[in-house]
Amino acid sequence: MNTYTCLEDLSNEIFFEIFDYLYALDIFTAFGSLNKRISSILQSIPLHVIILNNHYDKEINLLSSYLTFHADQVISLKCYDTIRDRSSIISLLFNRHHFINLQSCIFIFDKPSNELENVLKQIENLHRLVTFYVTQSNYKKISEKDECDIIRTIFMNKLSSLRSVTLHYDYNYSNISTYTLNASNLISLDLLISGKVNTISIYSILPILRVCHRIRYLHAIINEEIPSKRTFRVRVQEPFINENDLVISPQIKSFHLSTTVECNIHSIGLILRCMPNLIHFKFYHGTRKVQWQNAQDLINGHKWQNMFEIHVPFLSKFDFHMSIMKYNPKFDLDMIINSFEYFVKKNPEWQLIVDRWENYDIYPGEFLMLRTIDYHKYKRNLPMNIPLMDYESFETRSTKTTTNDHYLYYSDTKYLELNLTTRAPRINSSFPLYQHINSLMINMPVICSSSSNNSLNIKDSFQSNVQSNENDYTQECISCLSKMVYLSNVYQIEFQTFDDPIEWKYIQCVLQACPNVVNLKISSSYWILSEFIDNKFLISIFKQIKILKSIKKNRYIPSNFLLKLVERFPSITNIEFEMFSFDDCISTIDILLNYLKDLCYLKIYYYQDSLLDYPVSRNYVIDKRREAFNFNIINEYKVTVTKNREFVEIRLS
Repeated sequence: MNTYTCLEDLSNEIFFEIFDYLYALDIFTAFGSLNKRISSILQSIPLHVIILNNHYDKEINLLSSYLTFHADQVISLKCYDTIRDRSSIISLLFNRHHFINLQSCIFIFDKPSNELENVLKQIENLHRLVTFYVTQSNYKKISEKDECDIIRTIFMNKLSSLRSVTLHYDYNYSNISTYTLNASNLISLDLLISGKVNTISIYSILPILRVCHRIRYLHAIINEEIPSKRTFRVRVQEPFINENDLVISPQIKSFHLSTTVECNIHSIGLILRCMPNLIHFKFYHGTRKVQWQNAQDLINGHKWQNMFEIHVPFLSKFDFHMSIMKYNPKFDLDMIINSFEYFVKKNPEWQLIVDRWENYDIYPGEFLMLRTIDYHKYKRNLPMNIPLMDYESFETRSTKTTTNDHYLYYSDTKYLELNLTTRAPRINSSFPLYQHINSLMINMPVICSSSSNNSLNIKDSFQSNVQSNENDYTQECISCLSKMVYLSNVYQIEFQTFDDPIEWKYIQCVLQACPNVVNLKISSSYWILSEFIDNKFLISIFKQIKILKSIKKNRYIPSNFLLKLVERFPSITNIEFEMFSFDDCISTIDILLNYLKDLCYLKIYYYQDSLLDYPVSRNYVIDKRREAFNFNIINEYKVTVTKNREFVEIRLS
């Protein structure tokens, strides 16, 4: 017997459970206008509002129209300040609505904002607020006034319910000791402390400890702003610290220190001396050039052991990631590993791996990377970019007898930059060292092309041998690459090339070795190179590419090439490249709109603007898509067109 259940037949309890899994915009879009019973249920559920940077103004207006009657039900809010076609969304929401029962609030700024005054006034009166999070993205600084106002709002007002605060925007907190703080119930604090050379140091955390007495969980990111290359080198001065006047914070149980400033065991020890009851310490040392003596300090397990025994006797968990650039002489990797023997004996599950390769930025020098096996498990880890790796000089050591599990230490590492070379790394691992990489940037080798021999009077047999050697060379490159990376997991590749005509052979071999690549960034010189674009071994790979970008090098795509491009890459959703003039772009845009059914985004840079008024408007784009693919292929409100003197950008979804 067949039984059919209508939506209206479901019990209220099932609806409540369904709504627990949905955000407010999804709920109102799907259920907002169904019937009176559903509307009645919607009056009594807690709401979670999330606004991402890929939302549109039309969606926000729909959400806002419902929040007029439901704002008091919102208990959590996560909001980007800039969406696809509008900015200052946070102030827009708080000007329209009062979220009196808000418990969790997350603001993400990707453009400078100067309209937070009313927002912060509301925040001051949110007496149920438990979690507050503010972050800036893409290095877009919040205005200086807003920075100070946020600090005062959070730390100087009596928000008795507030327990957890995260402030990830550039601020040095040098004046925080002048504030009269009322955030007495705060137990978790996560701060980005950032400033210029000699305005911040590893000790910049100390004023925070002096004013936040009940903190139990502390994460401090201490980031030194890197001066431009044109700036004269500034001598780093060690700040004076009165070791007899250190504040004691006995409540702190967990401390995560992430830093890119110069430090050593002594300076870290002074910080930990303030936390005598610390149980868990996690340390991140970001990539930077380090004085030889400080590097020797940080990689010495005996010094860590001695410092912990003196200052934090209750410490039970210690994890770290350290990235260090230094000049020669080289360190003994086995000596480094042996110095941490105490931690392995204390906890056999605690393991350490050390990698090393040559660093040509400070040649003669080396790059060292040390990581414990559990470091990757933490949710608050900073994004980590491993510096350009020369795997010809790569070495690794582990506290285990084998390095076959190297990939386990880096399961959170998704991006890697490599020099392509034929010399295999000096490792004995049976598996690729980095098995979770999905994005590769490959520096192509400098090649002595055999094409130069064509101008010489050399026998054909010799040319044949050269060709054979080149094929062997490319295969050796791929063999070495596969020892470093599990290539089947790679879906995004960028090639940094010298635009040498012979490089296409190496690019071909890499693409063939990465069967799942869908995102390709490469010099446009190869887009129009017949040996590459007409290569029968690459046709099937081209057909699966969804994102295609050219590396900006003033390599212009001719407009008469576009028909071949859409033929070779029919699955493109996103495409970016350069043309000489905007005049060339007009026919190009027409071809892309007419032939690429899945196209979502295109951006064309040009060197020469046009004085003529061409009809690249939003309506023009919509009409073109409808003519090519019928009326149902496009959501009009998602179409945006931007044109300036440098590029034209069209977003279709």
